[in-house]
Amino acid sequence: MAESDQTIWDYRYANSGQIDLPLPTWLKKVEASLPHQGYALDIAAGAGRLTIWLAGQGLDVLAVDISPVGLELARQGAMAKGLLIETLSQDLESEPLPEGPFDVITCFNYHQRELFPSIRERLKVGGCLLVELATVSNLEKHAHPSLKHLAAPNELLLDCAPLEILYYMEGWADDRASARVLARKVS
Repeated sequence: MAESDQTIWDYRYANSGQIDLPLPTWLKKVEASLPHQGYALDIAAGAGRLTIWLAGQGLDVLAVDISPVGLELARQGAMAKGLLIETLSQDLESEPLPEGPFDVITCFNYHQRELFPSIRERLKVGGCLLVELATVSNLEKHAHPSLKHLAAPNELLLDCAPLEILYYMEGWADDRASARVLARKVS
């Protein structure tokens, strides 16, 4: 992302009245399959909704986002719940993912196709990948996000290969077309 993207996200987080958003309800279906100890990476963490949830599950979490303002909100939100998190302000379009390895990696609402090989590499054997992305079908009802940031049908499944798929859903839910996956690295 360009510096202007950082400026845009900083502005959104600084002026948002909806920072403490609820977790996606589908996480209840998969949370028992996730490790509850170890090291987690939350990609495009924003204000830390998933970061804080992962830390509350017992994981040590590194939140990565282009917006220092969003990450500061994540730190404040974690501290308010008595949790500690690590943050890293980084532009993933020009800088590599942190090395890891990680027991859990999450990536919600951020689709950068060329990251998936690095994501798979940074998972420990037995580690889990948890992803939710808007799909191209979303354009049937919504103008955003743009096509560049939307997943094609079954693209998320292909991005996860050769990980073991533990949960997959693609379609309309909560007035949004998305693909959701929980996958595990088996070797």
